[in-house]
Amino acid sequence: MEPGQVMKYVPIVLNGSLRVARKDENDDRELYLYTLEPGSACSNTFGSIYGQSPSLEVLAEEDSTVLCVPLHVVQELLLSNSEWLNYILRSYQKRFDEALKALDEVAFRQLDERLLHFLHDKARRSENREVHLSHSEVAQSLNSSREVVSRLLKRLESEGRVKLGRNRIEILD
Repeated sequence: MEPGQVMKYVPIVLNGSLRVARKDENDDRELYLYTLEPGSACSNTFGSIYGQSPSLEVLAEEDSTVLCVPLHVVQELLLSNSEWLNYILRSYQKRFDEALKALDEVAFRQLDERLLHFLHDKARRSENREVHLSHSEVAQSLNSSREVVSRLLKRLESEGRVKLGRNRIEILD
């Protein structure tokens, strides 16, 4: 999903994971906001019910299956099913909380702390101690430069906290 794309459905993740980010005006930098996991819906698409286009970019981080619920079905369920309404409201609240958390990360945490938190979060999702991303991909997710992230990763490696490989970061602590 790209910013401004006309949506005819609301996607719900059945398996896999999708990264949600906000791009800058030049489309060359992004701010990672949150990851959609199984059972999650991209609440940014709910505005499509009222003719709004999503303002975020959503990319698959791995092979994923997404249920695409047509907008007319979403509207009908809103009127007839309180569980669906509660699901949508919980989804909005969860995504809002995650967006605030991303803002807090950028505003109140040093980059080295954000990097470790990001790596631990990625490893938790993949259920192992490895993160399969390049330094550039990590930097893009943290809204930083590859050089700065590489320098921090080297420091973490010298401290015995990570082990670096080609497009692979193993978390040791």
